[in-house]
Amino acid sequence: MKLLIALAAILAWPIAPAWPQTPDKPPNATPLTICMQQNDPPLSLRAGASPSGFDLALSSLVAQRLGRELHVQWFVSRDDPDASLPGDANAMLSDGRCQLVAEYPLTESTLQRPRSPSARLPPFDGAKPDDRRRWVKIGELAATRPYRLDTLTVVLSPHDADRKVNTLGDLDGMKIGVQISTLSDAIAMRYDEGRLEQHVVHLPDARDLFGKLQAGELDAALVDQRAFDAWRLRHDSGGLAASGYRHSVGFNMGFVGLASDKGLIELVDAVLADLQAHDAIAPLAATAGLTFLPPREPAVQPDVRPTALNGD
Repeated sequence: MKLLIALAAILAWPIAPAWPQTPDKPPNATPLTICMQQNDPPLSLRAGASPSGFDLALSSLVAQRLGRELHVQWFVSRDDPDASLPGDANAMLSDGRCQLVAEYPLTESTLQRPRSPSARLPPFDGAKPDDRRRWVKIGELAATRPYRLDTLTVVLSPHDADRKVNTLGDLDGMKIGVQISTLSDAIAMRYDEGRLEQHVVHLPDARDLFGKLQAGELDAALVDQRAFDAWRLRHDSGGLAASGYRHSVGFNMGFVGLASDKGLIELVDAVLADLQAHDAIAPLAATAGLTFLPPREPAVQPDVRPTALNGD
């Protein structure tokens, strides 16, 4: 699964926490630099002088609470067979491009000790020609506490908008779209010992799924919730209906840094815990157009077991 700033834009977020404000940053405080995907709405989007997104708003608030100025290092996780978000994130951190990477899936495999001693840098803002070929010696990753849950949902076409979807079995007989080679694809093909297999339509891009749903060429689609959120930001609902279904497989998302930077991880953990205690994260998601679900225990989720692909 593929798994991915202008100061005025940061200050424009409507943030009004109920606790005492952090005092002005102390003299000589070093900026907090966070790596973010540059085209991943509603999470993060670099758009000239007006970047936006949930992760930008959350990172801004974290930096404010730490009394530090936020700097964003934009990057793009590579879309090729040799690329991986863990490798890309580790390379950016180990090369000193940022201190944290936002929107990182907290699973056993994504946080395990790297098998390779080095990784290539992904494309990033400010990269020089030599950076495209350079390999970086990487370190061990350490995550903060999670701040949200990423899940799969079912989106319905306009002509099936009123259909009740409590289980994937309720889609039996319908044309079901999935993005090829994703977790959604694996679940749709293996659900209930292949019960839906004959009705699954594979497409290369989630945006194609929504267009075919609108046109009535598909009846339903099993997609990442945030992919549907991104579609709605650009097209409104377009007549498509959110079923409310949530698959049991989900991934906690958090910040990740290097294990050698334990002090920063602990500081950010304390800020996130306070924000969660004051229910201050969900409003940021609502403003960004992101469907928010709180993280679940354990903080670091086990990898997806094959048996989980057969059920809801």
